[in-house]
Amino acid sequence: MTSNDLIADVVQLPVRPGAAMRLLWMLDDTHASASDLGRLIESDPALSAQVLGLANTPFYGLAGRVTTAWRAVTVLGLATLRALATAAAFDLFAEHGRPLPADFWPHAVTTAVGASTLARRVGALPNDAFSLGLLHDLGTALVCRRAPQEFDGLVASGELEATHAHIAASALGVMRFPADIVEAIDEHHGAPGGVASSWGRLLIAADAIALAIDESTSETNVPLGPALDAAGVPESAADALVDEVRAARGQLASFPA
Repeated sequence: MTSNDLIADVVQLPVRPGAAMRLLWMLDDTHASASDLGRLIESDPALSAQVLGLANTPFYGLAGRVTTAWRAVTVLGLATLRALATAAAFDLFAEHGRPLPADFWPHAVTTAVGASTLARRVGALPNDAFSLGLLHDLGTALVCRRAPQEFDGLVASGELEATHAHIAASALGVMRFPADIVEAIDEHHGAPGGVASSWGRLLIAADAIALAIDESTSETNVPLGPALDAAGVPESAADALVDEVRAARGQLASFPA
């Protein structure tokens, strides 16, 4: 199977769109209100559980106080909601099928926290950064779930790391994510000095922070110091950033539900 064949197989959208896909379409409608989005979310118990579960984590400062989906929409923001809907549309929260790698969600969430933390330091949008980090390894999950034999082969050959970023970018392109977000995810295993996108450099640095916190993951990336420097954050801030992200990551321990 060629790389293009693999991408075509794993990024296919559901034949019968569920609530998650309908939510993604509604997010493109500038006339849709938080109430409209909330009603759609509440029509799907599984999607509602993830949206409300994330909004009620201590990370957002409202633990246990977000009781409606429309309120969760206002707490999370549209970028994070789009990330959750994308994960749900690709069945990443589902219990059926092949289990995702054990480090997939822990690493994704830590990278999301790292990205939002860095965003506040460099004047970028934290919610957009969170969604960027949460979905950066989407390609790994898609191959694992939708092409398990190819996944095992790519892991054995060491080629998964080289291909999953491009697969994730292809999937998010299909989902009509902004071009700068797609580009950042496509480049997140590149050398930061050669990455033109500011989102790409921020994601590389967030990934490096996550790897510094949890070294059990099988991923590798550039060293933290140079990654931070390329993202516009002094290397001297590395230790403080790691501590800040580690503490914030603990506030999201219950996600995904």
